[in-house]
Parts: sequence; structure tokens; C-alpha cells
Amino acid sequence: MKHIKFRILAIIWSAIFLLFVAFCVILNVTLPAHFEKEAAAALNYEIEYMDKLVQQNKEGYTDTPEYAGTFFSGDICFIDLTEEDSGGTSFSKLNLQGAGQEVLAFYESGGLPFGEIRTLKTDGGYYVMVLYEDIFYWDGERVPTIMYINIQPIVQYTRTLNWMLYAIFLSVAVIMSLIGFRLGGKIEESQESQRRFFQNTSHELKSPLMAIQGYAEGIQTGVVDPIHSAEVIMQESDRLTRMVEELLYISKIDVHQLVLHITVLDVRELLYDCLRSAEPIQNKKQCTVSTDFPESPVRVRCDEDQLTRAFMNVLINGLRHCRQGVWLSCKADRHTITVTIRDDGGGMDEADIPHIFDRFYSGKNGNTGIGLALASDIIRLHKGTITAGNDEQGAVFEIRLPLAP
Repeated sequence: MKHIKFRILAIIWSAIFLLFVAFCVILNVTLPAHFEKEAAAALNYEIEYMDKLVQQNKEGYTDTPEYAGTFFSGDICFIDLTEEDSGGTSFSKLNLQGAGQEVLAFYESGGLPFGEIRTLKTDGGYYVMVLYEDIFYWDGERVPTIMYINIQPIVQYTRTLNWMLYAIFLSVAVIMSLIGFRLGGKIEESQESQRRFFQNTSHELKSPLMAIQGYAEGIQTGVVDPIHSAEVIMQESDRLTRMVEELLYISKIDVHQLVLHITVLDVRELLYDCLRSAEPIQNKKQCTVSTDFPESPVRVRCDEDQLTRAFMNVLINGLRHCRQGVWLSCKADRHTITVTIRDDGGGMDEADIPHIFDRFYSGKNGNTGIGLALASDIIRLHKGTITAGNDEQGAVFEIRLPLAP
């Protein structure tokens, strides 16, 4: 898959945009509608409460019913619509300013039928109002009253949160874009590395298979010596088996199916076992292996087979690339065991060193590095570390493991 980075960015921006739209709708549409509904509920409750007072007064009760109120009950305002005096101006109108004047003007325009809740939005207010008859009397008659709530302050406050919302979503978008871009880049690199890995692995698997097939055909046609051919076939079969086993171990590690059987062992014994197993390679290469081990045991908690495999892979790597010899040393301090394997092969290319343990990395020489990648994974499972570098003569590998108590 190509352009994964841009696909991830598109998904991130789409998700953030949808969330942003949803929050904008909540702040600018849903919440104002909810406040309007709550204000209407407060007005209805007020009317119902006053009706209870009237009913109790008619029935002769002296106790005042309990007043619970609602969220907006404390914000209710009243305009008493009194009869106009001789000057043509009502007393209420003389005392109204701002919001009251806007509500009264809406009433005088005929937009407020009796008993029905209406909404008025102006530049300075967001009014929810109702016209009803107050329980208080004026000259023996009920007084028509406009009861209203201005929810503009709380609606305006929620809308000011838009700026905070813009800043939050912009910050999240930038951060998630950076993370997504890097993640997409790593995925693309991983896929490209896997593609190279499978190409190189198929090539390496094909090499011993072709050799086996070639010598088998030679035996069949009688053009090669059967004894020599059988020896080559066995060697290539062993090589192919080792490669397949390493691939299987890597796959087990990836899916966490590699179970370690931990015991306490002497690292020196594991290294001596590796040296004995590597003798055929050493004799074929006609090189020497020098050791420097302490006299006292160096104990480590490990899976014997797996840690031996890790040591063996690094040691074989040194034997294959050395010119005259390999140096193997082991030492321990209070908490750590350090195993060092160095050769005189001239060292690794500086560009390959950072990737020497990448399982899908193909160096300049075309090596896939399966053995070193597997060694690194095994050391990591043992809570250790492995590093690679060069010195004056060749490559140096250092393996550090926790010292067993």
C-alpha cells in the first residue's frame, strides 16, 4: 500500500472535522434549544404554581404550597400591563428599559397571544415569554402580566466557547497529524522492509534448493560423484533447515508464542558449548578462537536452548567474516554480565550498523541478517541488550545480561 501517510492524515482530519462539526452543533444549536426548553418549563411551572395559590385561596387554605422552581426560575422577569392614566402612558412603561422595552414592543405588535409561550431573538436578547393573568389584583381585577426570561447571557457564554473549541481542535489536529504522519511513515518503511526481506529470503532459500536439485539431477544422470553430491546435498539441507527454523522462531516471537524455560546456568558453559558446535566452521575457515573467561562461575537466569542459539548466531557471524581469528570474552560486575565477540574482518559498513539487528534489513552485501535479528530478539526476551560496532580490527558485538543472584 502506497501513500499510507496521506491516507492516515485524511482519516485523522475527517474524524476531527466530524467531531468539530458535532461540537459546534451542540454549542450553537442543541444547547440554545435546550436552554429555550428549560426557560419555557420555568415559565410553565410559575404559572402552575400561581394557579395553585389561587385554588388554595378559593378553598380557604392558609398554607402556601411548596415552591421548587427550576433552573431558570430565578431569572424570571415580570411586566404588569396596567390601564393607561390620563396622560396616555402606563406606569409600567415609564419604568421599563432595555430588555423590558423589547419584550413590550413585541407584545404591542401582536406577537404574544394569551397563554402561549413565544420566543424573541434580538441583537441584545434571547427572550422566552408568555402572557398570563397575575394573581395580584388592581382595582379588584386581575392584572395581565408578561412573564419572560432572557437566556441571552448563558447562550452567549456557550457560544464564546467556540473559540476555545477552535483552539483545542486545531491543537489536536496538529498533534494527531504529526503522530499520524510519523506512524504512516513507519508503516510504509515496515512494508518496504518486509518486501525486501521476503525477496532476499526467497533468494536465499532458493540457493540451497537449487544446489540440492542440481546435485540430485547430477546423481540421476550419472554426471557427478554420488558421494560428493550427497555431502553437498546434506550441507545445503542443513543450511535450509537452519534458515527455516530461524524464520519460525521469529514468527513465534512476534505472536508471543515462544515460551522460555528459565533456569540458572553458568554462562561460561553455554559459551563453551557454542565453541564446540562452531568447530566445523572454524576448521573450514582455518581460523582461531581466543577466549577470556573468569575462573569463577558467571550465573544467569535463562532458557538454555534460546540463549545458546543467540550466542551461536553472533559467534557464527564473527567466524564467517573474520580473517584469522575471533576473540570471545566474558566478564561480570555486581549486576551485569558482558559477553564480547570481536573479529578481525575489517568491520561493518557504517551505514549498516544502525540496522544490523533489523530483521528485514538488507545490507550492502545483500545479507538479510535473520540470525542477528533473532539473536537480538532472544536477548531482549532475557531482559538484556546487544550492541554492534567496529574497533581497529573488525566488528565488535557486546551482549549484556542481568547477573543471577
